[in-house]
Amino acid sequence: MCNSSLRAQSLLLRALPILLCPALVVAETPTNAQSNEQSAIETITVTGSRIKRSVQSESASPISSTELSDLTDIGANNVRDLIEVLPFNAGSQNNSDNLSQNFTAGTSNVNLRGLGVSSTLVLLNGIRQVTSAVVTDQGASFVDTASLVPTLAIKRVEILKDGASAIYGSDAVAGVVNFITRDDMEGTEIQYEYRTRWSDGDQDDTKIDFAHGGYVGDTGHMLFAVSFLERSSLLLDEVDWLQPATSSFGNPGSFVIPSLADENNPNGLTVADPNCVQNGGVFSAGSNGNSFCLFDFGPQITAVPNEDRLQAYARASWDWSDTTRLWAEFGYARNKITREVSPSFPVLNAPSVLASHPDNTYGEDIFFRGRPYGVGKPTEINYYDHTTSRFALGGDGEITEGIYWQFSFVAAANDAILNPRDVITDNFQAALHGFGGTKCSGASQARQGECFYFNPFDPNDPDNERLRDFIIGDYIGDAESEMRVYELVITGESLFEVGGGDVGYALGLQYRDESINNVYDSFTQQDSFAFLIGNQNFYGERDVKALFAEVLVPVTLDLEIGAAVRYEDYGEFGGDTTNPKVSFLWLANDMFSFRGTYSTSFRAPSVHQLQGVQTNFANITDPEDGSTTFGGNRTVGDPDLVPETSQAVNLGLSLSIDELSVDVDYWDFSFEDVLTRESHQAVVNANPNDPSRVIRTSAGTISIVNTKFINAEAIDTSGLDISATTMYRTDMGDFRPQLKATYLLSYDLMDASGNTSDGLGKLNRNTVGNPAPRLRGSIGLNWSDGEHSANVYLRHVASYENDVSGESIGSFNTLDLQYSVNLGEVIKDDSETRLIAGIVNATDEDPPFVSIAGSYDPRTGDPRGRRAYIKIQLSF
Repeated sequence: MCNSSLRAQSLLLRALPILLCPALVVAETPTNAQSNEQSAIETITVTGSRIKRSVQSESASPISSTELSDLTDIGANNVRDLIEVLPFNAGSQNNSDNLSQNFTAGTSNVNLRGLGVSSTLVLLNGIRQVTSAVVTDQGASFVDTASLVPTLAIKRVEILKDGASAIYGSDAVAGVVNFITRDDMEGTEIQYEYRTRWSDGDQDDTKIDFAHGGYVGDTGHMLFAVSFLERSSLLLDEVDWLQPATSSFGNPGSFVIPSLADENNPNGLTVADPNCVQNGGVFSAGSNGNSFCLFDFGPQITAVPNEDRLQAYARASWDWSDTTRLWAEFGYARNKITREVSPSFPVLNAPSVLASHPDNTYGEDIFFRGRPYGVGKPTEINYYDHTTSRFALGGDGEITEGIYWQFSFVAAANDAILNPRDVITDNFQAALHGFGGTKCSGASQARQGECFYFNPFDPNDPDNERLRDFIIGDYIGDAESEMRVYELVITGESLFEVGGGDVGYALGLQYRDESINNVYDSFTQQDSFAFLIGNQNFYGERDVKALFAEVLVPVTLDLEIGAAVRYEDYGEFGGDTTNPKVSFLWLANDMFSFRGTYSTSFRAPSVHQLQGVQTNFANITDPEDGSTTFGGNRTVGDPDLVPETSQAVNLGLSLSIDELSVDVDYWDFSFEDVLTRESHQAVVNANPNDPSRVIRTSAGTISIVNTKFINAEAIDTSGLDISATTMYRTDMGDFRPQLKATYLLSYDLMDASGNTSDGLGKLNRNTVGNPAPRLRGSIGLNWSDGEHSANVYLRHVASYENDVSGESIGSFNTLDLQYSVNLGEVIKDDSETRLIAGIVNATDEDPPFVSIAGSYDPRTGDPRGRRAYIKIQLSF
C-alpha cells in the first residue's frame, strides 16, 4: 500500500514538467502600450467580493471555478460527485453510514480544508441557503447540497478557498461555495443517464434532467429546470472486502447472572448463551471472567440507500428600465430515502428475565444482554423524507452614475421526517415476562389468553416472530429549519482616485432570522426506545444583524489593495463580533501575478448547538468490563457558547503563458474555541461510574452518556494547492492535460484538556479533526477532435494512519474513463444529440481497509466500486 501511494505521488510530481513544457515557447514581447493594457485589471463580479473584480489570474483570493461542461467531463452524476473529487475537500459526510450518520442519510455537504461541515458557507447566486433540519452526529449544521438545484440549471460553481467572514459573515470560515445558475440559456435540454455498479453486488442510478430557458420579449429571461433520480441501495453484505463488525448485544445473546457477582462484577457475571455458536453467534471471552455472544451487524450496514429525489428550479429576470433589473426564483427538492439496518437494534437497558420464565434454566431472575432479532432474521427498514423549499426575489440598479444598489430577500425551509424503527423498551420487557402481544391486555397471569412469552434462549421460537409488531415500533420525528434573509448593498465605482485609478467601494447591511423546530411523537418524547432512546421536542430561534464595508484601492495599474470589515450581532445567543480582511494583488508582468490575503473569521454556534437537544447512538467501549457496543449519546444545547474564531493567511501566484495556466497557493488556518461536542468515549473513560454523566442499567451496562457542546479545542492547519492546465493542438486533435492537488503541511489539534496532537496523516477518529491524508490530487487528460472527445482521470488519496489502532490505511487510487460523440440531428431536426459513456473507478479499487465497523472510512473512501454509465444529451 505504501509503495502504491509513493508511486501515485511520484506520478503527480512528474506530470508538472509536461504541463510546463509550453512555457519554453515564449511569444513575441508585447509593446509597452500592449503591456499596460494587459496589466489593467478587468472588472467583473466573482465570488469573494461585493465589488466588481476579475478572474483567478487577477484575483486577490484563491478561487476555483467549475463549469457545467466540467461536471460532465469528470463523470459527475450530481453535486456530491463534484465535492468528492475536490482535492481541498476533506471529511465530507456524503457516504451513507448507519454508524456515523444517524439521521442525515440522503444528504451531502462540503468540508473545505477538513475544518468541519459547518465551516463552509454555501450560496446560491450569492445568497445564503437554509441549513438542513438534521445535524451530523457531532451536532454540526450544514447546507444539504443534494437539495440545491438540478444539475442542468448550474452554469458554474465558484469556490473561494479562503476565509470570508468579512464579506459574507458567519460560516464562511474555511471558504465559500457559490452555485451560479444559467442566465443566458436559450432552448431546451434533456438528459438521461443510467449508471450501474460493475462489481460484486447490485446498485443502480437512473437520472432524468430537463431544462428550458429563453428570452421573454426584449427585456426578460426565464429558466426552468427539473431533475429526478431513482437510486437503488448497496449493502455491505454485497461487497467482498467487508470484515466482521460485531456487537456484544446479539441474538443469540448473553445473560447477566446476579448470583455470580464478585468484586470485579458487582452486578453479576455475564455469560454467553450456551448455544451461541450453534445458533450463528460468535463467542468472545471478555475481561474479569465475562463472556459474550457477539452479533456481526456489518453485512446489514447500508453503503448506498434507496433514494427517490426530485428537484425543481425556476428563475425569471426582467429589465424594469435601462438601469433597473428585477428577478425572482423558486426552488423545491424532495428526497425519499429508505435504509436497511440490522434486524433489530440492541436493547441497552438489559431487561430482566424472571426465574418463572418457562425456558430459564438458571433458576433465578437474570438480565438479558442482547437484541430480540439477530442472526438469520430479515433486515429492518428505516424511512427518511427531506423536503426543501425556497423563494427569493431581488433587484439591482443604478442610483446615479457610478453608484449602484442591490437588494435581495430569501425565505427557505428544510423539513425532515424521521422514521427509524426500534425496540419499545416496556413492550419487550412485558414480553419477557409473558405479557407480550398486541391483544394482551388486562391479563393477571403470564401466558394467559393472547399473551405470549418472548424466548431469549431460542432465536427460532415461533412466538418470537409472532411478537415482532408488538416489540418493534416507529420512532417518529419532524424537524424543520427555517431562514429569512434581507440584504441591501450599495456599490460605487469611485470613492476617490489614486495612482492606479478609481477606488471602488461597497457598503451593506443584512438581517436574517433562523429557527429550528423539532417535534416527536409521544413514544419518542418519553424515551420509550431501547436503543435510539428518544428525543424531546424543542424550538430555538435567533436573529442576526450585520453591517459590512469593502474598498478596492488600485495603488498603481499593477497593484491593488483590498480591505473589508463586517460587524455581526447575534444578540443574547452568540454575542457580537467584528472581522476584517485585507488583500493585495500584484500583476508583476503579463505572465506572473501575485496575491495574498489575511483575514479573521468566526462561526457562531448554530441554533441547534445553542438551544437544541440531540440523542443518537454511539459505539462505546466500557472500561469496567472491556465490552464494546452501542449506547445512547444525549447532548443538550448551551446558550453560553461563543463563536469559534480563526485567522487565515493565503499567499499565491499565477502563471499564464499562451495555453499554460498555473496557480499555486500557500494557505494557513488557525482556529480557536472550536465548537464541538465532547467525545462520548472520553466522558466514559473519565467518569465511568458518575451517574450524572454515564447512566447505567440495573445490570451495569451503559444506557446513556450525557455529553455537552463545548468551546474547547483548536486546529492549526496549513498546506499547498496547485492547479495547472495547458493545451497541445495537433493534427490528431486537441490535448489538454491538467493537474490539481492539495498537499497538507500541518494539521495540529488541541483537545478540551489542552493536550496537543499531530493530526497530519491521521484518521483523527476521536478528535475534533477530520481525516487528513497528506496528499489528494488528480491528473487528467482531455482530448477533443471534431465531434469526438475523451477524458481520462487518475485520482489519488495518500495513505494515512488509524490513530486509534496505529495501523496504516492504504492509499486510494482510481481511474476514470469517458468517451463522448456528437451525433448531430440523429434524433430531431434542428437539434444536437450527444452520447456519453464512461466508467468511474475502472479498475474496481476497494476502499482502503480501516479497522472500524464497516471496514472503510466513509469520510474518505468510496464503497461504490466500479460504476459504468451511459448518458444521452439532447438540446434543441
